[in-house]
Order: sequence, then C-alpha cells, then structure tokens
Amino acid sequence: MKKTALLFAGTFLLIASSKAGVRVFVEDAAGVALIKYECTAGEVVRAFALDVTVDRGQIVNISDFFVGPSTGAARGYGIFPAAFRDHITVTSNTVVNWNASGYKPLAVVADDPGGTLPGLGTGGVTLEFGALWDPALPEAAPPSSGTLCALQLSEGAMVTVAANASRGGVVLSPGGNSVAPTFAGAIVGPLPEIAVEQEGTNLANGGATDFGSAAIGSNVSLTFTIKNTGNANLTGLAITKGGTHPDEFTVTSDPIAPVGGPSGSTHFTVRFTPVAAGLREAAIQIANNDMDEDPFTIILRGTGITAYQAWTIAAGLPAGQTDPQLAPHGDGVSNLLKFAFNMDPTRPDVRMLSVGGEGTSG
Repeated sequence: MKKTALLFAGTFLLIASSKAGVRVFVEDAAGVALIKYECTAGEVVRAFALDVTVDRGQIVNISDFFVGPSTGAARGYGIFPAAFRDHITVTSNTVVNWNASGYKPLAVVADDPGGTLPGLGTGGVTLEFGALWDPALPEAAPPSSGTLCALQLSEGAMVTVAANASRGGVVLSPGGNSVAPTFAGAIVGPLPEIAVEQEGTNLANGGATDFGSAAIGSNVSLTFTIKNTGNANLTGLAITKGGTHPDEFTVTSDPIAPVGGPSGSTHFTVRFTPVAAGLREAAIQIANNDMDEDPFTIILRGTGITAYQAWTIAAGLPAGQTDPQLAPHGDGVSNLLKFAFNMDPTRPDVRMLSVGGEGTSG
C-alpha cells in the first residue's frame, strides 16, 4: 500500500517559521462568508487551524467544505486528522469506508488543546482543515488556492480570520513547518448605513452644526434627518448629550427606529436656548447599529447674544453703526435710546425726548 501524508492534531511539528507566501482571507458571496486561501510561493499547506469571528450576530452554519482525501480527481482540504478516526474506517491499513455523516471541520471546545472558540450559534468558531494525499502523486496535492468553506451568518457583520496557535495554526507540507500567513477579514452580508442631514446638507460623523445667534432666553430650533442608505434595518437609535453646555441644547423630538434601507428616514429636532452671551457648545451622540459609526456624533454650536444685539441684527444695522452710544443719523438720539423706546435705528427720528420722559413729535 502507498504511504499517505497524515498529520494528527496535537502533534504538529512547529519548526522555525517559514517565509512562504500563504494568505487566508474572507470574501463576501451574497451574504455568505467564504473562507479562502492562496499559496503564492509554490508551497503546499498541510493543515489549517483557524479562528473565525464576527463582530455582531452569530455564525449559524458551515457548508461547502471538501470531504475525503485529496486525489488527482478531487483535490482539496476537508479531513482534519483530529477527527480521522470518527469519519473513516481503516481495516488492515486500507481505507474501506468514508463515513462523513454529520462531519463538519469544527474544533470542539471540550477537546484538548484549549483555546477553542465556542462554535456554531455563537460569534466565533475554530475551523480545522487538513489534506490527506499520496506524497508520490504530487498531482493529488491540494491546489495552491481555493475555498475552504462557507459560513452562514445571522446578520451582516465584519468577519475576521486568524490562526489558532493552540491547535497548530497553519503548517506546510511535507515537513510540517509552521508558517505565519497574512490574514484579511471582510464585511459580509446586508448592513445598515447611517447618514445624517441638516436642511439637505450631509453631516460628517464628528462634524459641527451652527444654530447661529439667539438672544439670551430665546430659542432657535433645527431639524435633523437620519437616513439609512444600507440594506438592513437601522436600529437602536438613541440620543445622548455631552459637551460644555448640554443643558442649552434640548432634543424636543426623537428619531423613530427601525429605519429601513436603502431609502428610509426619520427625524429629530434640537432647540438651542442660550442662558449667557458668547459661544455655547454641546455634542450629541446618536447610538445605532451602523458597523463603523456607532455612535454618530454631532457638535452643536450657537452664540448667545443680548437683547440689544438681537435688536441691531433684526434692524439690519451695518457693523459700523451698532455702538449703543452712537447716533449715526444726526438726530441726536443714540442707538441705546432708540432700542429702549423701540424707535427705528435705520433712519433719523424726529421725536423729541423730554428730561421727564415725556415725548412729543413734530
């Protein structure tokens, strides 16, 4: 009988790390996470022990993995020697039956060694793939690139892959040398995407909105629109406040979730009520389930002004004519007096003000 290349879990030969070009990466295929590999330096990987995790939801199933020994007719990684005895029957050193009923290349938490992720139905699985082939038949070795398996997810997520060192990581053939591959994760599946607008202007996360000027004690309100440009529901919308003057910015209407994608929207309103003159500032954080913009932050700014300043702005006085002691139209009546008696500051006023406060007009 021809000798076969076989590697048992727990007996990896960890020699000096190879410089072979091995890459393990994730690819999105219509919401399914494909775990793929490439060997770019003419090497053949003997076995993979990989940790795959998602940052939200669960990994619910594994499929499309190779089953059986690698042969010239069917080349690939499927059997992992740790489960060898469970899935084939050997009689007199001859493989007489491959029983793959229920087989999945998943490490079991209860098995040794430790460091194994919980498994299906959780946010992480440890995958074990190996290749069994006749070393005398190089054409039966696994291909230099391919797909190890497909993972079904409960929702869109960032899928990350890494070596599981406790179970051997990634080793090469024929010597069982350890190798440090490059790894690349990917966003897989439908995901929400938050966008926030104010009067049709798109706001950057962490950007600022200016409420302008408001007299102390008065208020100015702005309405914001939250849009979902993604392809899954935007949920968990909740607004909190912080910053220097949070009490002067009040959320008077809240957004409503969920917001469907890719064209759903909801609104919220913020009222600015300054209690003192000068620049007033706060920040709001919008909690949501966007992958990389949770929370979405908006800096809120406004300027508190006195009633006199608000009066000059409403009257449209030029910047050079707003001094309260100035009488810019030669009528002898200062801006401050015109403000006090609600007179027109933009033109001469013929009213005469007596010392006793009584006025006549001529």
